[in-house]
Amino acid sequence: MALLTACGGGGQAGAPAGGGKQPVPAGTVDFQGKTFAFAIATAANPLIVSQGETFKQQAEKLGAKVTIYDNKGTAEAMLSNANLMVAAKPDVIVEYPSAADATSRVSQTFKRSGIPCISVNVPVEGCPLFNFDQPYLAGLGAEAMAKQMAARGWTGENTTVVIGQAAKYGPSVNIAVTSFYDKLSGLVPGMTHVPSRDITPSTTTIGGEQGLQVDLDFTADIAYPAMTRALQSIPANRHIVLYTTADDVTVAARRAIENAGRTRDAIVSGFGGNGDAVKALRANDGWVTEQTGFYAHWGEFVLAMVAAVQQGATLPELTSPPMVVLTKDNVDTYFTPGTTDLALMPELPANSRYLTGTGVLQKYANVTGAK
Repeated sequence: MALLTACGGGGQAGAPAGGGKQPVPAGTVDFQGKTFAFAIATAANPLIVSQGETFKQQAEKLGAKVTIYDNKGTAEAMLSNANLMVAAKPDVIVEYPSAADATSRVSQTFKRSGIPCISVNVPVEGCPLFNFDQPYLAGLGAEAMAKQMAARGWTGENTTVVIGQAAKYGPSVNIAVTSFYDKLSGLVPGMTHVPSRDITPSTTTIGGEQGLQVDLDFTADIAYPAMTRALQSIPANRHIVLYTTADDVTVAARRAIENAGRTRDAIVSGFGGNGDAVKALRANDGWVTEQTGFYAHWGEFVLAMVAAVQQGATLPELTSPPMVVLTKDNVDTYFTPGTTDLALMPELPANSRYLTGTGVLQKYANVTGAK
């Protein structure tokens, strides 16, 4: 994704995001007899599936029973699953929405039930959110990309920046791409600065030929043909910078660029940090940066949030993962050299450090400072 964000992704990493109480009892996590429900956005995206599986496997090792629901990328399935989860009466519901415009109805369903809930990537009112701090991470990525463009002599005069949104997931996802363009257009010579708020879901061209927004959705099957069509509107004499909401989408969009014979004039900033992206960053001259909040490992952080709820804590409005921009120079710091295996994540931002008190992250031993 797509993940994917404005409503839940505002503020700077390291700053408290909400008035939640932080103290959480440390010690052994005990989920014996507990039941949890986790509705994933879509089973068509392997990374999203892995988040649910990570959560399920570890929760069940700790004694809980977990049921995974598939929102199937549609509002209809999400609303149906909300009713099914409430009827099952789990101790905690985890909701990864598949359509932002249906979250208010899901929120009402959860509120009536009185069951504690956590939302992932897309805000659901009344459910504390786990998500990237999108503007912060996208800003870091734009700064890194501006340096890459400067080294190549690419400016607003000869480059088109393609941002790939996933419109149906709403502003909490798409603020990543609009924030990236906002920051980048203020740094690159010759680009007209365009604020994030001026790029709406219906925006296509930005600043003439300087920018192009394409709805690439959140799956490769949609992203590839959409990018193939979009390339037809970009003059052959212009360089291309690509940035999307998720690595699976970026891989598919870059494949379209390759098939069009334009890879020599295209550079990519990935978002997510999945295995394919890590490989591409190491091996491909055109894959120049990778913004990551260690998306594939979100299941462990969501599990720690569930533990915090079970331990009686009041969660902040936003809990974020560790975030960093990977480059060819630092990728081996975070992923074992020559592999896509996670070595160690950086520290959690300040608003998320309460998670270390739950005892969950210590079981993974992959987050700096979680001892």
